[in-house]
Amino acid sequence: MTTTIPSKSTALRTHTCGELNASHAGQTVTLSGWTDVKRNHGGVLFINLRDLYGVTQVVANPGSPVFKTAEEAKSEYVLRVTGKVSLRPGANANKNMPTGEIEIEASEITILNASQPLPFELGEHAGVSEETRLKYRFLDLRRPRMAKNMVLRSRLSQVVRNYLYGLDFNEIETPLLTRSTPEGARDFVVPSRNNPGEFYALPQSPQQFKQVLMMSGMDRYFQLARNFRDEELRSDRQPEHTQIDLEMSFVDEQDIARVVEGMMKAVFAYIGEEISGPFPEMEYSDVMLKYGSDKPDLRYSLEIKDCSEIFKASGFKVFSEALAGSGVVRAIKGEKAAVFSRKDMDNLTDLVKARGAKGLVWLRFKDGKFESPTLKFMTEPELAALKDLLAVAEGDAVFIAADKAAVAAPCLGALRTELISRLKPAQEKKRAFLWVRHFPLLEKDPESPNWTFTHNPFTAPLPGEEGKLDTDPGNVLSCQYDLVLNGVELGSGSVRNHSRAMQEKIFGLMGYDKEQVQRRFGMIVNSLDLGAPPHGGIGIGYDRLIGLICGTDSIRDVIAFPKTTSGACLMSDAPSVIDDKQLKELHLKITD
Repeated sequence: MTTTIPSKSTALRTHTCGELNASHAGQTVTLSGWTDVKRNHGGVLFINLRDLYGVTQVVANPGSPVFKTAEEAKSEYVLRVTGKVSLRPGANANKNMPTGEIEIEASEITILNASQPLPFELGEHAGVSEETRLKYRFLDLRRPRMAKNMVLRSRLSQVVRNYLYGLDFNEIETPLLTRSTPEGARDFVVPSRNNPGEFYALPQSPQQFKQVLMMSGMDRYFQLARNFRDEELRSDRQPEHTQIDLEMSFVDEQDIARVVEGMMKAVFAYIGEEISGPFPEMEYSDVMLKYGSDKPDLRYSLEIKDCSEIFKASGFKVFSEALAGSGVVRAIKGEKAAVFSRKDMDNLTDLVKARGAKGLVWLRFKDGKFESPTLKFMTEPELAALKDLLAVAEGDAVFIAADKAAVAAPCLGALRTELISRLKPAQEKKRAFLWVRHFPLLEKDPESPNWTFTHNPFTAPLPGEEGKLDTDPGNVLSCQYDLVLNGVELGSGSVRNHSRAMQEKIFGLMGYDKEQVQRRFGMIVNSLDLGAPPHGGIGIGYDRLIGLICGTDSIRDVIAFPKTTSGACLMSDAPSVIDDKQLKELHLKITD
């Protein structure tokens, strides 16, 4: 059977506003769209008619029967225009727009809908606040940049689907009403009317369901999954977000990496960028040592160096006490940062103190020598070794942290990010992908004597590390990996436990007894007991990916209807109170 794909021609238009060019000259066409701009040149009215696909210039001449209607049209009036396509006179052609060679000589204009004065101008540089944009999101989405973001998001979802279908993945939906399980953030809960006092939870991820699908023999699963997390919001977080979620059976880390890298190549190929692979990868321990962050921006080569050996015999109390307490001394160079003032240095010191550091030692290198308030505590051999280790040049500055490695690393990582922001070094590449592998499996729970997961409780220990679960749980490495792009954690995944005994052992370290495990995780541990295959997967943050591609600082600009940082939808006024009748039906009572 042959399927005819309909064009965008409808009862109210023959073409879109971005479709016409010189080849259509002489044709009579009908367009429908919004009044974008109206100009009066010597009595002749020019209307830029806009729709999702572009802009076409419409001409209404004095004396024409349509002139009066054209005069009535104001900004964002919805019009239907019929007329003949004409070539614009040579000098009036606009080579910078697809329809710039033609215009429509209107013979009929119908106002399909009028518009009240707008609460803000739709120009790209109107200076309107984000709060106003979100309240009138339906207007905001008419702006060309926002419309382009939404269309690109749609097209790239098709690229992802086609790529995964080509690898025999099955797109399977998982429930949005499930039960609460610990996954790192607070749940959004939904009261059950039929089961008073009981609640569903919206999924923070489809984690358990996708693993159960592997145990069901589905082999390769994916979906563009909606996830819900009740956590503090910021520019790259929303209470509901989308991830490209996938899981595979009979795989190891490298199998999953090959699939994901191929998907990234397909996505970026759509926008005309060639991504090379395989992506670089680093151990978690190494990436924290070199960059002080598990999501470093590798467009810049700036690295942290360990200089503990240089200062092992230091008479400087700050260094000697840190090293005596099994700490480290680490440093980072800021190229051309010697121009920083004392106030700048104090601000950078406050930055690391806010992250737990005791302080920050800094040195400027000017006129061939170091200068610093702490210079008197360092010997010439130490300074020479430091200069050599960091390749210090004229005009550079050096920043040193002395503390426990767990403190020094993230403090210098935050400092690295700040130096990049302030110094704006040249980017070495446009897209810097990185796999960060083998995170610690467990860490101490600050609120109990138990251990807790660093990523999720279903991650398998790295082969050969299982024995440490009995002797040294905090140093067990895992089959956990993150995909980083330009300093953004784009995705997180792992190879999972496929043995019930191993999964229950990890739950035991987290403080769960067998009854609690069965009550909270029965679905998955029961499945593990009945022929579970080795399996693993990943979730890629789709909103973050689109945000990086569109070059926006906030994922709110690539989500059609996002929430504010307080979790509110200003357009729909959600969240809202519900009436007493609904509360009674749900067996709920609001208390102070």
